[in-house]
Amino acid sequence: MKLNQTYVLMVFLTVFFGCNKNSEKQIINIQKGKVGMVGYGSLMSKNSMEKTLRRTYQDSVYLVHLEGYHRSWNASYSVINPNRDFFYLRNEDSIQIHNVLALNIIESDNEKMNCVLFFITPEELAEFDIREEGYNRIDVTDKINEYEFKGGEVYAYKADKEHTYNFELKDNTVLPKPYFELVTKACDSIGVEFRQEFESSTKHLDKVIILPDSDVISIDK
Repeated sequence: MKLNQTYVLMVFLTVFFGCNKNSEKQIINIQKGKVGMVGYGSLMSKNSMEKTLRRTYQDSVYLVHLEGYHRSWNASYSVINPNRDFFYLRNEDSIQIHNVLALNIIESDNEKMNCVLFFITPEELAEFDIREEGYNRIDVTDKINEYEFKGGEVYAYKADKEHTYNFELKDNTVLPKPYFELVTKACDSIGVEFRQEFESSTKHLDKVIILPDSDVISIDK
């Protein structure tokens, strides 16, 4: 609990000292052997991020804004496989689940979105590349509103074309409730204003079905 409180405190301190919109960008010197990583979904959760790190995260944490992007619930993963089918019930009908959704970022002029910035090693970055299957790692070093960076790069993950959903099969595509709650609880742990800004910079929640795990039926083939 103490570590989580420290993590949140670091974030709030960043908000407090970074709120002067009239000041020039501060410079962050990225330590040798480190890279920056922007978390805008599950990576905003310290617990989730530490599962990939396999260690306690004790480096700096910043609240930042990614310029030229908004979030969307349109990263898509197929759950169709040769061994098992997944269904849920709606009005006594069984609806087969084809895809599950996660968060993505979409280029959008004149918009920005709130997120969390942390620092990891290149070796740890390789582990995040494996975790974020279906996403391309993109360089957003010059897209951070509050800071300029020296000595290293800052990255974020954006779903590739194959894993970007166009909402044509709404009934067969669902947003798992545990993932939705993981992200929103991470926002809530930072604060009310952060959660509100998250909602305002995130699109397409009204187009998805949030499905609890308890509503999922699996049938072996």
